[in-house]
Amino acid sequence: FTTQPSNATVTQPFTTQPVVAVQDAGGNTVTTGVNSTAMITLSLGSNPGGGTLTCTGGNSKAAVAGVASFAGCTINNPGTGYTLTADDGAGGLALITGAAFNVVAGPATKLAFTTQPGGGTGGIAWATQPVVTVQDQFGNTVTTSTAPVALAIGTNPSGGTLAGTTPQPLAAGAAGFSDFEVDKAGLAYTLVAASGPVSATSDPFDVVSETCQTNGVDCTATTDPTGQGATPANPTVGSATVLDTG
Repeated sequence: FTTQPSNATVTQPFTTQPVVAVQDAGGNTVTTGVNSTAMITLSLGSNPGGGTLTCTGGNSKAAVAGVASFAGCTINNPGTGYTLTADDGAGGLALITGAAFNVVAGPATKLAFTTQPGGGTGGIAWATQPVVTVQDQFGNTVTTSTAPVALAIGTNPSGGTLAGTTPQPLAAGAAGFSDFEVDKAGLAYTLVAASGPVSATSDPFDVVSETCQTNGVDCTATTDPTGQGATPANPTVGSATVLDTG
């Protein structure tokens, strides 16, 4: 590699495109002979982000006077420590590995619930708390984002109130919450996460009353807007067993 690829942004061409030269043992470019026009193929060596390398006109290029200059090369996933390899495919030239470089996510364009709220009992913090990430247009986490994320109730079937610590700062592009709850039972609540101009809506989740939980009653088909107990979906609860004298 006489020119190494530069750090880049996902799907954007490297600012500095790779150039590969065919050289002799002394490091001199071989400008004549069969090897001076060898077909050089670029591949990913170290691939920390599971990315795909794509170059304009393909990843293989015939050398001209011993030099293969590539153009429009991009990688579609972020990662730290990518490397490229160059090979002539015929085995006549030694495979080489270039210097490591990084690919970062694009600008933040959206939020996503990467862990959905679990719901649970009214007035009690959910066992599964939501996690919200900042993403670029391709769904990659923007690890450099530091903007806070705030939660609010979206769909509110029972006029419930959301309680918890908000807004939550981001760490490596993700905001994890720990103590959120809704005080009233209801079916198909949703949350809305917002950070600046971007927002996202969670999947629906249910909240049941504490009475349902403590009495072991099936309340999944009804709601308890008052928080004082709900009519069970199956009002026949409990059972009796006939025993002999033993």
